[in-house]
Amino acid sequence: MATNNNNNNGNPILRSLETSCCFLATLFPKVFCTLVLTWSLYVLLFIIPNYIKSSLNSTILNIIGITLYVLCIISYYKIILIGPGSPLDYPELRINDLNRMINENPYNNNNNDEEPGDLPPESMIIHTMKVNGNQGYRYCTKCSVWKPDRSHHCSSSGKCILKMDHYCPWFSTCIGFHNYKFFIQFLSYVAIYCWFLFIISGKILYNFITEGLFEDEILSLNLVAVLILSFAFAIAVSVFAMFSIYLCCKNLTTIEFQEKRWNYRGQANDERFNYEFDNNGKRKKINTNIFDLGIMENWKSVMGPNWITWILPITVTVTANTKSMISQDEFNNGVNFKVNEEIYAKYLHNAELQQQLNQQLSSYKDRLRRERQANIV
Repeated sequence: MATNNNNNNGNPILRSLETSCCFLATLFPKVFCTLVLTWSLYVLLFIIPNYIKSSLNSTILNIIGITLYVLCIISYYKIILIGPGSPLDYPELRINDLNRMINENPYNNNNNDEEPGDLPPESMIIHTMKVNGNQGYRYCTKCSVWKPDRSHHCSSSGKCILKMDHYCPWFSTCIGFHNYKFFIQFLSYVAIYCWFLFIISGKILYNFITEGLFEDEILSLNLVAVLILSFAFAIAVSVFAMFSIYLCCKNLTTIEFQEKRWNYRGQANDERFNYEFDNNGKRKKINTNIFDLGIMENWKSVMGPNWITWILPITVTVTANTKSMISQDEFNNGVNFKVNEEIYAKYLHNAELQQQLNQQLSSYKDRLRRERQANIV
């Protein structure tokens, strides 16, 4: 199998064919979404007015429809053009010599005499909440880059993604830190647009039947198609939009939601300290999402500071295209995130209690071992 792959990589024809297939695969959803939206606008502007008696009502509907269409198109292509962002966008996060760093990392080597390996930039270290299983800072061996909190490697994109939510084939790109706002807006715009078309076409069909117009006229097939498709898309997209808004208000990504739901990580890492004790000494779980700042703050952290940025597809994050360094915008770059200080304090308190308990258990075991040795003598 490896030999075949090497032969394919060395064959220019196969490489060209593979590149063309990948290009077509990424082009198809863009063309499809654009054509469907444009076709629906055509029906709204040139077919639906034939069934509306009032020219004023028709004009108002056209203005609303054009506005929603423009918002859908702008937000769709902003998702693609801006992209999710990657740690690779920041030169400070790149690891120059990954192999040397791994060999010199004291967490990967039991020889304590060795000097520590490379470390992430200080602006990332002071805000990092999550580490990997050996308590070292997370890094990606494929990208040779430090992985900030909430970032993951996407096999489809072939690189690490900042605050990765998921890979969406409808955009042929990942949804992450920089384009998540536009993703929520696109779903909301499309849901409203579909319900708008469904109500209009449904009302026309209702009047067409109740007024007996079917006896003398033929209903446009385009109108019927818009009625069916708009209803189907309205239901599906509304569900996705509400779920995305829910995650935004909880300050969770889809990956984090799944980890929390199915407990993929078990009791590893930060899950060890996600409990506290009540007055009766019973253990109870605390909120494990340390990034949960409250509904409004969570919403603003994604959608922007005011209602204008909430409604319009305006960029509110600092992208790498502005040549900004990590330290220039501490919590708006996808590398560092604000945390809930109350939950953070509980984590620290529980960690201290756990450390004290471990020390007491260690002392107790040492005392028992000494007593057994004394009895033997």
